[in-house]
Amino acid sequence: MTRFRPLRAALAGGALAFVVATVATLVVRASSAYSPSVRQPIAFNHRKHVAEVGLACSTCHEYYEKEAFSGLPAADACGACHSEPQGKTAEELALVKLLASGAPLDWKPLFRQPPHVFYSHRRHVVAGKIECGVCHGTIAESTVPPSSVKRLRMQDCIDCHERRGVSTACTTCHR
Repeated sequence: MTRFRPLRAALAGGALAFVVATVATLVVRASSAYSPSVRQPIAFNHRKHVAEVGLACSTCHEYYEKEAFSGLPAADACGACHSEPQGKTAEELALVKLLASGAPLDWKPLFRQPPHVFYSHRRHVVAGKIECGVCHGTIAESTVPPSSVKRLRMQDCIDCHERRGVSTACTTCHR
């Protein structure tokens, strides 16, 4: 026990705070770079629904112009067209079967911010007049959902705010 006294003294003298801060920084950096795999209930084809059928984003993401969260499609939104198969793909047959079972569609969000960040779709889409593709890229052209969560970096937001002349004050986005 006596051989640990110098370590205890050093830790009590402020080194502990340094070690904790360093470890916390490493954990945050590692988690922000980590993009967990996402498994959706079906491999949704955005291109088919947006470009070919002509559905608006609000058909499935009904809150993006009104709320902070865009919303994810409920079973009744899909069931309006897919109570019976519209084609012969394995994914559509899986969707029809899933809808018939009454099980909820358990869509996973593909874009995430840390809990201390407040992001409002309404503020960006309606007030800022920002097109979906600015943040979501070419997702409307995709034939299968991305397989990982996209983590937006703070610098992505700051760069956009600076380009548009919008405040970069911490309280603009952080709770």
